[in-house]
Amino acid sequence: MTIRVLVLSGGGGRGAFHAGVYKYLCQAQKVGIDDEHQGAWKPDIVVGTSIGAVNGAAIAQGISAESLEQFWLSLREYDVQGLPPNMNPFARTLMNWMLKRSIGVKLPQVQKGVSMSPTAEESWPPIPGVPSWVADRLIGRWSNLLDTGPLYQTLKHRLGLDESKLNASQTTLLINATNIRTGEGVIFCNHELRQRETGFLRPDMRHGITLKRVLASCSIPLVYPWTKDDDGELYWDGALVANTPLGAAFDAVRDRPIDEPMEVVVVLLNPWWVSSDLELPERLDLPQDFTEAATWALDWTMLASFRVSLKMLYAFNKMAKRELEMGQTQSYRFVTPLMVAPKEFLPVTRIIDYDEPASRQLIDVGYRSAEAAFMAAFKSN
Repeated sequence: MTIRVLVLSGGGGRGAFHAGVYKYLCQAQKVGIDDEHQGAWKPDIVVGTSIGAVNGAAIAQGISAESLEQFWLSLREYDVQGLPPNMNPFARTLMNWMLKRSIGVKLPQVQKGVSMSPTAEESWPPIPGVPSWVADRLIGRWSNLLDTGPLYQTLKHRLGLDESKLNASQTTLLINATNIRTGEGVIFCNHELRQRETGFLRPDMRHGITLKRVLASCSIPLVYPWTKDDDGELYWDGALVANTPLGAAFDAVRDRPIDEPMEVVVVLLNPWWVSSDLELPERLDLPQDFTEAATWALDWTMLASFRVSLKMLYAFNKMAKRELEMGQTQSYRFVTPLMVAPKEFLPVTRIIDYDEPASRQLIDVGYRSAEAAFMAAFKSN
């Protein structure tokens, strides 16, 4: 029996791409694909970071591909974010001017009862030569550009995430976040997670999935506030340390027979290119402006840790093959990685941009990208 793992990387509003991929995975009839991969490709383990944590939680809870698609098509910017309640008139005007230019909309201010933003000790940015009380009146006291209070409400009431269902799910859900105080990665899990080698609980594992922990994984530094967990710890987006934490998925199957192979579908929200790709020179139009340069820099940074993990995976596969050739007891599991990614960069502004036409396009691109990846890997004879 093959163990199936779905890894969903971070990327904000680009996450509609995930919904398109899942739509293809759940399709019963896959034209041109071998018999083994017909029917719905349902994951045993879901690993999610940032917006991947949101989509991953929906999948682990059992929300259908159709419902996830409709959720994304109905999602708007104000369902996810708003201006912090302590951002005062001048700063609000300037921020909405910038938002209108970058994502095409202005955002309302989040009410204090809904807000996730802490109150800064002084106004930011300070105005040189101006008394602090004037700066407070004009700018306010805030330390993040946008507030995630609306997202918390959306996860609960619109997407319908239910903590009891998530923690009772037979699908193992792993959510990645960053501990602000230490800079260490943390894995939130609905099942106990033990180290493969020792059997001891992973020191970075926090047992239990809550809506706040899903939100924590989405807390992009500076853009959004950190999220304070019920245990008192403060967390930022998991992509800071690992956008695609594969190692935790391997620990999650330590009790499964080692001779059961694993398929890992890694859904990336940036192009997947390697130096051996013969089509690369035709694709490589260098960034032409600041936005494109920011997109490239962010995407390559988030991809770096995955490339390291992938090299380790290939090394383990070589060891497993060598063990079989030498007649030794198998101690490494064979893993088949499958990367599903767009062929072009998705603009960095899409991270905070949510609208129906763009989401519809991303869903379609995700579907076609998954179809192409499966055709390349599992084509019928």
